[in-house]
Amino acid sequence: MSEIRTDPLTGFTTIFAPERARRPIKISDNASQYIPTQEQIDSDPFAEGKESETTPELFAIRPPETKANQPGWKLRVVANKYPALTPVSEVDEYGVHEVIVECPQFETHVTRLEPTQFQYIFQAYRQRVATHREDPRLNYAIIFKNQGILGGASLGHVHSQLLASHLIPQALRQEVIAARAYQLEHGYSLFENFTRDSSDGYPERVMSSEYFDVICPYASRFAFETWVIPRSLKTHFDQSSDQELDDLACITRLLLSALESLLGRHDLNYVIQTPPYDTSEQDGYTWSLRIYPRLSHLAGFELASNAFINPVYPEQALEQLRKQLGC
Repeated sequence: MSEIRTDPLTGFTTIFAPERARRPIKISDNASQYIPTQEQIDSDPFAEGKESETTPELFAIRPPETKANQPGWKLRVVANKYPALTPVSEVDEYGVHEVIVECPQFETHVTRLEPTQFQYIFQAYRQRVATHREDPRLNYAIIFKNQGILGGASLGHVHSQLLASHLIPQALRQEVIAARAYQLEHGYSLFENFTRDSSDGYPERVMSSEYFDVICPYASRFAFETWVIPRSLKTHFDQSSDQELDDLACITRLLLSALESLLGRHDLNYVIQTPPYDTSEQDGYTWSLRIYPRLSHLAGFELASNAFINPVYPEQALEQLRKQLGC
């Protein structure tokens, strides 16, 4: 029997269809589809040694003896050559669109990167979000990763993107409003409630680390959707400490590797959902990292209704993730 659930934070509705969950979860047993061709490697504009093929670097992690826009870097941030928003627009359309190139070598799957490289990635995320906080024309910034065709990536080399804008998306406004209303009504955060056992007996928490809780949301839109929430309930991502970032890098790598073990190599998105810059702690909102495995295309129903069909209950995903992680 199908079940309809609505997320109390996002307002999104998901139809869980257990009969569809009986289908195989792996999208392919053919790992060769993820093996890059020599042509892809040779034409990679993000590779070390091709710095002139990108816009000048805005930030980089590199040894002090190396020079900007030259080889030797570990991670680079550059302006997107084909931006959705530009800093030469009028105030209402003003924005920034950046690319975080996550490693110097050609690599298509972030799970292949070393733990230190993950630390560099999250350090860069924090630095860029904090940098744009200083621009009074910008109200909001989001970090996101598109990996693979289903994830919307246009280039194979692992990278993330940042968009910062005057415009605050309506979906995020909805989340802040819902979090604020819950805080006022209950006296504690909705995000805190996510990591407790819910009233219907469904525990959403997969695992905990020193600084983070991992959950499979009650109304997950995507199979094996997973959120990472700071245990401090900190409002803004760029307020994270060095220790928190190191823990986040470790747990994100662990989760992505566990999902890959369960699902095979797959396309995905993840998002660091952090609220508008002027959001206060009193609003009860907490930033989070949200992982969306992309096992199939969005189809006509989703596009027409803005509701989602998920073949895997979060209870199933949680149980399998716990087993894979040894929890």
